[in-house]
Amino acid sequence: MAALSRRSLFGMGVAAGAVALTAPRLAFAQKPTPSLEYEAMLMNCIDPRFSTWTWAYMGTQGWQNLYSQFTIAGGPVAAVVDSDPFKTWQKAWWDNLAISIQLHQVKRVVGLCHRDCGAAVLAYGDKIKTDPAFETAKLSEALRTFRAEVKKRHGLDADLGIMALNGAVQVVT
Repeated sequence: MAALSRRSLFGMGVAAGAVALTAPRLAFAQKPTPSLEYEAMLMNCIDPRFSTWTWAYMGTQGWQNLYSQFTIAGGPVAAVVDSDPFKTWQKAWWDNLAISIQLHQVKRVVGLCHRDCGAAVLAYGDKIKTDPAFETAKLSEALRTFRAEVKKRHGLDADLGIMALNGAVQVVT
């Protein structure tokens, strides 16, 4: 039998250490979730500039790891605007919300739009890119319609907001 070199022994030690460090996490990951009840269902846009900000926002609301998420171009705008790019997606959103309510006993819906949204341009035209007041008005209108539809279809309240490029959320009432 050939002798092991120092390099081989070192490699085996590193591998054993990695397994030892990983094993407790693997065992933890296999434990069943204690509760299937989630606080919220988040509907937001696919824009990757807002992924981290959205995650942080949901955490500040006390919903970290307690929400389901549905992400689609335009987010809540796409769920309620009656125009071609969005019509076929709307059924998927509403069906997904119904299933999330059934599976996770979702208690509320969170609708987040964001500034400088390309899907909002498709919905409302180029003016939304150059007129901040128009942008706020149109996104707020879409969010309120979104809230009304959630209430009508599922009896749930919806928390609404418009996220700025720096992650700050303007609450829409």
